[in-house]
Amino acid sequence: MSLTQCVKWAVLGVALLSVLLISGCGTSQKTDFYQLEETSNASLTGVEKGHIIGVGPIHLPEYINRPQIVTRNSQHQLSLSEFNRWIEPINDSISRLLVINLSNNFNSNRVYWIPRSDRQYPLDLRVAIDIGRFDGQLGKEVFLESRWSVFGRDDKPLLTRVSLIKQSVDGTSYEALVIAMNQVLQQLGAEISEASQPFLAQK
Repeated sequence: MSLTQCVKWAVLGVALLSVLLISGCGTSQKTDFYQLEETSNASLTGVEKGHIIGVGPIHLPEYINRPQIVTRNSQHQLSLSEFNRWIEPINDSISRLLVINLSNNFNSNRVYWIPRSDRQYPLDLRVAIDIGRFDGQLGKEVFLESRWSVFGRDDKPLLTRVSLIKQSVDGTSYEALVIAMNQVLQQLGAEISEASQPFLAQK
């Protein structure tokens, strides 16, 4: 092969490599969005009924109060996923899920997210929640640590408890992680409902 041909092929090779590099730089990874959710019981449609319950405030640690989904690598190391995000503020998702969960558990369509717009009737109960930890490891488990309090009429404190809930993650995907996070919040709602039931029975 002559020198001229070698130079020609070298130039073509560099040009092809440049095209490939430019094409690669122009391709961005797709971002997936997730939401915590629970389905309302169909029997709660229609006229308002049931106990009047307020949910809130709900306080979250700042490390999870962000768009990126946070996973735990070790006891002291965490990761933020730029391509796996919450579709809305995580506090909004948690609040909505617990409102629907308590509505289903108490068979009441008068469970409100605090602050509520309808103040016509006093609350029978109010639940306030401080979440200290809410994260997990892909393919392993999700952990929820929370302190919650139940208040009665005139915001009278009735009880305070600590819940430590673990749930295994069925798979290594972010969707599996979010499903497990959904499940631990449902378990928290069940604990709150069970503990609050005796106070509502007195009304």
